[in-house]
Amino acid sequence: MVLSQHLTGSPTEAIVHLHKYHENVKKVKKHLHQTWLMAVVKTNAYGHGVVQISKEAVKAGADRLGVSSVAEGVLLRKEGIRIPIQILGAIPGTLADDAVAYDLIGSISTKEQALAFSKAAVRHRKWGHVHLKIDTGLHRFGVPPEEAHDFLEECRGLPNLYWEGVYTHFSHADDGDWQRTESQYEKFLQTIQALEEKGWAFPVRHAGGSTIMLERQDMYLDMVRPGISLFGYPPAARQRSILDLEPVMEVKTRILQLHDLSAQTSIGYGGSYTCPSRRKIAVVPVGHGDGYARSLSNRGQMIVRGQRAGIVGTISLDQTFLDVTDISGVCEGDEVILIGRQHEEQITAYEVAEWMDSITDEALASLKERIPRVYSDMDTGKENWK
Repeated sequence: MVLSQHLTGSPTEAIVHLHKYHENVKKVKKHLHQTWLMAVVKTNAYGHGVVQISKEAVKAGADRLGVSSVAEGVLLRKEGIRIPIQILGAIPGTLADDAVAYDLIGSISTKEQALAFSKAAVRHRKWGHVHLKIDTGLHRFGVPPEEAHDFLEECRGLPNLYWEGVYTHFSHADDGDWQRTESQYEKFLQTIQALEEKGWAFPVRHAGGSTIMLERQDMYLDMVRPGISLFGYPPAARQRSILDLEPVMEVKTRILQLHDLSAQTSIGYGGSYTCPSRRKIAVVPVGHGDGYARSLSNRGQMIVRGQRAGIVGTISLDQTFLDVTDISGVCEGDEVILIGRQHEEQITAYEVAEWMDSITDEALASLKERIPRVYSDMDTGKENWK
């Protein structure tokens, strides 16, 4: 692929392979059998682009979409997506009107949220679909299990609310802490049973994300909510052989300039790297202003001419230094791989996350929109810029 700098103003781009995402969704659907799949596309689809990814999820058979905000849900509706969309984050009361107007499913865990949703539904003369969030241990938001019945009774008189679902979110599933996860799951089931005995029934029950989808069929309930795994990255190393899921995104740039520097020359802000001998240093136009973390300074690597080159010096807002001394024939303009494959060498978001002391979610979702996304569909040969 030739980089079209005249289209983007930058030699840096993220290539999103829609056909790989499509196949990942299909594999997960098959793995789930009859259980509903909510494809989680929150936070701009983990940096991949929420509109294009969501449309591909629908094509591949996702039953629902999960987003992080009303703004994302409204955008998808305006793009013509009609399948159910749930907002997985808390909804400020001021945004309830948009949520109801665009038929977005709300997550409810406070009386104020329920009241705002109800009022908006009445104004629009429609039913506001909502899911009750139960806090079984993550303690981010949700109603404590012991308060769930009283909470619902307080909301009983609110008009135009349809309590379609109930859900929770596990705190330690990705870590493989099954004792704690099973305890939270049992607490969730007991809460649902107690509510049903008092007349509250929910057609859609869900508790798990990518880890539950991959490892615990016994916890599927009516729906699962995988996110990062659909982009080719199961959350834990132990899961990588369960399904053959391919990374969806590559990130590339090019060498802007080369410097031949003598021994004892320090480079970059603060001189955090000093050349131990004569070195050839490449400057590439990617920095923490692009979401390429500053913590990768003097730790991360990129690929040049099929070989790994170490990051040296402090990553700045717009540039990163690479030591390319031992790479034969390196030239200005050479392609550089941040995430992806070149010849026999590959760098994954797993590695980038390890160098950052973080997780793949951050390594991918932090990549900012000033890096143009190029959407590639191998089946049709089309490429679209966004």
